[in-house]
Amino acid sequence: MRTAEKTKFTPVEHLLLLGSLVLILSLAFEGTATTNAMPTIITELGGDQWYSLAAGMKMAGQIISIVIAGWWADRYGAGRPLVVGMIAFAAGALLAGMAPALWMFVAGRAIAGLGSGLIMVPLYVMVGGIASPGKRPTFFAVFSFGWALPAIVGPSIAGFIVELWGWRPVFWLVAVVALLALAPLAPLFKRLPEHREVNTPAPPVLVGAVLTSIGIMALQVSGGLSGASALIAIAVGVVLIAVSMPGLLPKGTFRAKEGVAAVVGMRVALMGSITGVQFFLPLVLSRVHGWTPTQTGWAIAIGTTAWAIGAWAQTQVRPWDKRTRIPVVAAGLLIAGAVLALTMPLVSVPPYVSVIGISLMGLGQGFAHATSSDLALGVTAQSKHGEISASVQLADSIGPALTMGFISIAFSAWERLTESTPYIAAPGVSLILAVLMLFAALRIIGLQRRQD
Repeated sequence: MRTAEKTKFTPVEHLLLLGSLVLILSLAFEGTATTNAMPTIITELGGDQWYSLAAGMKMAGQIISIVIAGWWADRYGAGRPLVVGMIAFAAGALLAGMAPALWMFVAGRAIAGLGSGLIMVPLYVMVGGIASPGKRPTFFAVFSFGWALPAIVGPSIAGFIVELWGWRPVFWLVAVVALLALAPLAPLFKRLPEHREVNTPAPPVLVGAVLTSIGIMALQVSGGLSGASALIAIAVGVVLIAVSMPGLLPKGTFRAKEGVAAVVGMRVALMGSITGVQFFLPLVLSRVHGWTPTQTGWAIAIGTTAWAIGAWAQTQVRPWDKRTRIPVVAAGLLIAGAVLALTMPLVSVPPYVSVIGISLMGLGQGFAHATSSDLALGVTAQSKHGEISASVQLADSIGPALTMGFISIAFSAWERLTESTPYIAAPGVSLILAVLMLFAALRIIGLQRRQD
């Protein structure tokens, strides 16, 4: 009877689970639907050399707002950043859908990124404060399912819309869904524990977040430039990132220092690795293999279905010591998948090989994503859950945004130095990051859980 009482969800936990799921569904649809529409967008508004900028600008914007969100949620509670974030997210999607030129589209993506960065950190704070430790893995698994479910149907819906009406209605639909997602918030906020306002100053790392975003944007822009302009953009980006980024994440993150730093470092590499293949898959299938948006939508859906399976599988591993070993298994899957994805731009190799690769990577992401959230909270004092939640979410943005910058540089260099297809740069960068993920994952094994 005691076991049943411990595992049964309370009404407040049920409400939190429902509200969180609706919000994540809206965010996930935007991410997967626009990814599939991106090749058509970039053909109309720019060229392939600007693909990394158009696709990665949202994540660069998230870096700034995630830093603010952790402080905002800890000081005033989770409600305000959630509402402001959803409104900004919808406004950015609407602007992108109306854009007559690339610069306006990129601006809309940046605003959407600023909004979405204000959403997930408060949700993590709610889970840390409301859900009991034994139920958190289920919450994070539902979060992963919430990201994966729209990814299964979203790309195909987007492909159908693009082929029938064009790419702009995709963003209009995103804006509507985002605003509708506010509906479950009213009862959710009423049932949350009363928040005591904490008089803490604005985070000093905000300047670092802005400089990091500018540095990442410079790397993403460099791929569309040439000569001295490209070299200057790369130099500015590298300097700004080297100076400002280390202060945004736990000390030792990029060395995978044992403890929470290794967990966050693993998350950076995980999200960067999967992004390198996932974002460029629709572009390569379209340009090299002649697939339609609907066909590329199914390819993306297969990978995200594997993600959902992995997210469910990690919930079946309950003992803490065994959960610390899950990231190693996940890293192995990402390495295997990235190797297969290297065939993606080769006309002589059936594209289904790379689809199998992205499926293996999706499975690994499902294993590691929810697990790393649980591990990060488990090794951190509850009073610091807002701070570590922000770090975990920053990793989700920094990893992909950096990857898009690296790929932009590699894409441009490969195209200028060789006569072969430059698209191989994307899975190549992903493979390197998957190996780095394995290094960090090995440092997580055996981490001790806090008891407070």
